[in-house]
Amino acid sequence: MAEDNQPDLQVEGWLKTLGIESLCQWDVLVFLYRHQSTLVRAEHIARLLGDATAEVVIALDSLESSGLVQPSRVSQGVRFYQLTAPADPTRRDASGRLMTLADSHPVRLLLGRRLRGKRPA
Repeated sequence: MAEDNQPDLQVEGWLKTLGIESLCQWDVLVFLYRHQSTLVRAEHIARLLGDATAEVVIALDSLESSGLVQPSRVSQGVRFYQLTAPADPTRRDASGRLMTLADSHPVRLLLGRRLRGKRPA
């Protein structure tokens, strides 16, 4: 029975290592992973993800604070957002492992159960 929960526990551990606390943070992280770097407004990311702009702004700020996203200075209302690899090897490993699972439906369901409704601190 413990083996059945092993992947869930690994995913949860990686999320905790990276400080991912909300489904919106995860969605923004995966969006930037898929696009590598993007020149866009937070409002546009929100519209593409189907999330509220305020939530996406909070998620971007949180991901920037944790060193996972590097934004440029604002220029004409837009920023260049780039996903960055964490300097810490444990966090870099967690990030890499989670991104390889980004398209996994079972992982998405797990994330939905664990992160739905949670707001970053």
